[in-house]
Amino acid sequence: MTDPFDLLHIYAEGSQHADSGAPATGAELVLHGEDSPGGPQMPMVVSIAGHTDAGSLSEQLAESLLGRLPNKRLASFDVDELFDYRSRRPHLTFTDNRFTDYQGPQLNLFEVRDAMDRPFLLLTGDEPDFQWERVTDTVLRLVEQMDVSLVVLVDALGLPTPHTRPIGVTAHGNRKDLIEGISTWSPNAQIEAGLSQMLELRADAAGRDVVGYTLHVPHYLAAGKYPQVAVAALEYTGAACELMLPTDELREAARMVDADISRQVGQSPEVTQLVKQLEANFDQYATPAQRSLLVRDDNDLPDAEELGAAVEEYLRSQPEDVIFGVAEEQEQEPTGGGAEDSGADQTSPEDEDDRPEAEGR
Repeated sequence: MTDPFDLLHIYAEGSQHADSGAPATGAELVLHGEDSPGGPQMPMVVSIAGHTDAGSLSEQLAESLLGRLPNKRLASFDVDELFDYRSRRPHLTFTDNRFTDYQGPQLNLFEVRDAMDRPFLLLTGDEPDFQWERVTDTVLRLVEQMDVSLVVLVDALGLPTPHTRPIGVTAHGNRKDLIEGISTWSPNAQIEAGLSQMLELRADAAGRDVVGYTLHVPHYLAAGKYPQVAVAALEYTGAACELMLPTDELREAARMVDADISRQVGQSPEVTQLVKQLEANFDQYATPAQRSLLVRDDNDLPDAEELGAAVEEYLRSQPEDVIFGVAEEQEQEPTGGGAEDSGADQTSPEDEDDRPEAEGR
């Protein structure tokens, strides 16, 4: 029987290849046992680009988390085993008589530290074309080996919702405390499967704690970058995993896109009418009350002074040249995060004909 860890290249500290920077074999991670890169229990966040990636959610999450938070790559999947290059050809750049910037498929596992220096795992990249069963088996073996406390999957679908209303969500999984009362729409339906859905199904069957949040992106915005969906995904993820995740840059991008789309919508009576129709449908079927993941069991909201004191205490414990674990020379500001208010600024339509194109992304 094929070992599912043969699909992995390991970059974990302590492997025999760590000093050279070359990947180790997948078996090394398994053999490390208690010395595995995960250490004590950590949550795992899964965001994979595929057919449930409306608004370029996965790309934005990866850029935000890996660009703003300290991280290290632990492992990567063998892309030559998993991808059909001819069905979706990679891109590269041709300038000054040379080829550069090859952008091939990737599927990587990172260890990331949030704004309070709490570690979590991030599995992100492209949805494989082949060997879903082996990939799923590999991820579940990693979850078991690294004693992952909670698997959180985030994805997004393009649905007939207006950009002028809060982003909806369908919550699913086996942790009732993290999904009950959360969904704004939860249909009974047969849907096309993706790797994320298969992973959630297998994790549930294996008795692992797993939840998923599927965000609802306005269908006329699903093909482009939609910062609002990334903000919402980080908020749900941060609340479920008790992490402080960066949303400041995404919120600013969302405001810019929102302003641009509002301007463009106002210039097209047809699009304005379409949005009004979607608003009426949304308001008719919207869930009257949606529970917040930030509310504790006693129904009291977290104390702002308590949270602020925790942040200040953490900052005082850090060297002066480090802010949230990021060196000062990187000139990165402290980030806000996943457990903030869940009202993301909303945005805009893209249309082949009259619909305005979203700019300022």
